[in-house]
Amino acid sequence: AHLQHGHPPRALSTGAMCAALLRLVALLLLAAASTASLPEDAPQHPTRTLRGASVAPQKAAPTAASAGETLPDIQADGVEAVKRWAADRIAVAEQDFSATGGAHVPSPASWAGVVVYHLMPDRFNNGDPSNDDKNVPKEQRDAMANGDLSGGGGLPNWRHGGDIQGIRDRLGYFQDLGVQALWITPMLMHSGGYHGYCATDLTAVDPGFGSAAELRALVTEAHERNISVVMDVVINHMCDVDSRYVGTPDHEVCAAAMNEAYWTGQQPGVSEAGTAGLNFSSAFFPPFRTEAFFNRCGPNSMLDTSGNSPAAIFGDFVEGMLDYNTQNSDFQEIFTNLLKHWIAFADVDGFRLDAAKHVTDDFLAYFSTEVRAYAGELGKTNFLVIGEEASKNETWKAMSLGNMMSDPQNPLVHGEVPKRLTQRLEELRSTYLADPTFPAPGLGSLYNFNVSETSRFALRCDGPSSQIKDYFGSETQRTLLAQSVPQPGAEADAHLWTAIEIHDWPRFLNLHPERLDLLLTGVAWLLTAPGAPILYAGIEQGFNGRCPEQISVDNEAQRDALQEVCDASAQEDYGSHPDALKRQDMFAHGPFRLGSAVPAVNSIAFVGPFASEAALSRQGAWETDEMLPRDHDLYRLVRTLVAFRRSCPALSRGATAFHAASSGNCGLVAFSRFLSVDSAGSLASEPSRDEVVVLINPGGVDGSGEVRLTELALKGEVGRTDGKRYVDALDHSRTASVRLNASGEASLIFDGESGHLARGAVRLFMPEGTYQPFDAALGISLCNNHY
Repeated sequence: AHLQHGHPPRALSTGAMCAALLRLVALLLLAAASTASLPEDAPQHPTRTLRGASVAPQKAAPTAASAGETLPDIQADGVEAVKRWAADRIAVAEQDFSATGGAHVPSPASWAGVVVYHLMPDRFNNGDPSNDDKNVPKEQRDAMANGDLSGGGGLPNWRHGGDIQGIRDRLGYFQDLGVQALWITPMLMHSGGYHGYCATDLTAVDPGFGSAAELRALVTEAHERNISVVMDVVINHMCDVDSRYVGTPDHEVCAAAMNEAYWTGQQPGVSEAGTAGLNFSSAFFPPFRTEAFFNRCGPNSMLDTSGNSPAAIFGDFVEGMLDYNTQNSDFQEIFTNLLKHWIAFADVDGFRLDAAKHVTDDFLAYFSTEVRAYAGELGKTNFLVIGEEASKNETWKAMSLGNMMSDPQNPLVHGEVPKRLTQRLEELRSTYLADPTFPAPGLGSLYNFNVSETSRFALRCDGPSSQIKDYFGSETQRTLLAQSVPQPGAEADAHLWTAIEIHDWPRFLNLHPERLDLLLTGVAWLLTAPGAPILYAGIEQGFNGRCPEQISVDNEAQRDALQEVCDASAQEDYGSHPDALKRQDMFAHGPFRLGSAVPAVNSIAFVGPFASEAALSRQGAWETDEMLPRDHDLYRLVRTLVAFRRSCPALSRGATAFHAASSGNCGLVAFSRFLSVDSAGSLASEPSRDEVVVLINPGGVDGSGEVRLTELALKGEVGRTDGKRYVDALDHSRTASVRLNASGEASLIFDGESGHLARGAVRLFMPEGTYQPFDAALGISLCNNHY
């Protein structure tokens, strides 16, 4: 099966180091993660006002070298010296972790159905105002010094002060919500942008977010609450606006030549067609300061990056984002070892690979295999490697997932894949086949963007509900799942991440900012549907990405500039919706607190100057945080359904059968989730007597409001019994019973008004005997969880 379902068109994919003792001491200093004083000759910036107080400016943001570690320079020291250094850092991290007296926490037994909370540190919570002016871009510093909230890219695009400490302060909030994992956007050293996706140094945590020691403390404290941490890492590029091309690359020729070498299996560097030289700045990350580690094809257009041409893999996103040559085996080894360091040092549970679509699959195979094997040595035998493959081409994604369109036992047997991938799989085969949990070379998981985008569109009433149903069982779904390696006892899609909003999309309620009912049904789908659902920070608080009516800025020109950003909210096409509107602040003194469909949260929306340090220091515990109210319907529903999902294996790792999905906008979605297992925990062929029948009404056909059901034909291989009573887990007064016709086909017959669904209503019907007594605090009956 892993060889079927088509292939991409061919054109689509067509000196010495310091002494050992000194190095060891330096690495231990790094591991201690204390921020050292900066060199006296670091660039100076004008004194400015930050957080309302006059403070001395920080010098250039510290790199690992200024924090105590001497980084090898690949040009001076050679590639073999850099490889030894990268490997040595892992051993030092292991020793440092052992010195804490702790032990690495095993991986989750399964990633199937895990509820993931997704946040951006800068926008989530400011727990430590003392680091707010570290690694702030000069343009922002200068604009703030001049009191200009529209300068330097403008307030919406500035750093706002959120940090690792702010996340630690809210771990109790995550526990109350019931989430099982955190996906945190990049925390490693970057160019100063608030989002962290412009990496500049893989050996250090960005000082504006905190320290390496704080990162490790965050992971340790999350583990104490049974919450896993997935670390977001940038694998496609390294940023430096001061490094320049020598001459102008021939972008199209370069990408085509790279693509040809990739597909024919030529060793990287054989063809230099179309490339240009690079003049690296003195600040560029020394271990990567070699042309051999970069493709050097020049910047892409937006169409190049969003498409599936060779430029999507081999071109730079934009000027200053230098695209890694991920086919280079030395690069693969060094990069992977630098990331292994963070498993050893911080005990993270997974890596989310940013822009995985834009790197070669031989790199993904090497990185995924080597990282899983190393994590397994630490007892993390189910380490997650999930890739962001933002493509609508399911075959492109399938080639990077699990089996990678190849026979894991014999990679020479494969579909149409690049020869360079086959060569790499041959080299990796003995390693990945030795993995008892994941005996395959590719990514462990992907985002299921197809079903996520389709369901988002339908559940906002922008399209027919039938579009959701049509995905399941489609050739598109089969293409992807044919490569998936399921988690133990789970369906092949149970560990693929799903969402109705993430940090790269406009908020779910952006076009319907007050339609709380739409969001209620949206999260109901997300938390009952197959996959591992992502709760993007603020979704449980009704965030809508809309600016308040009044912007609190006195200067008219600045106010108008900020208003222009706000007015772009109605534009949702790719590249037209401002990223800042997708990423509003979630702390009470943030300068960019946008709106919410929850009145209490919407009442404190604010766009304007930063709060003073005194105001920030008065921020209380999460239980009393005005940004985190827990007494409204949306939060209660999310918390309830998370608990319900966690109690029901049928929801977290089971199969799906659709009963009804309206061909009109806003119409009913009805489906069952069920799971059959044998004594070994594997999926079995015998039908299950346990199921959850889910009914969701976003708004009635074409927004008419209610849906009235008297009977619902049931699909799916579920062992149903004539006359069996079903009860709504949310309200036991709503009941129904199964009726079998002469052919054995089942229908659910609703009693009285039990089939009446108002706009925004959700029903969770379960057979009697499969649920616990009603939990008044949660507002639901949980599953028996007796599998």
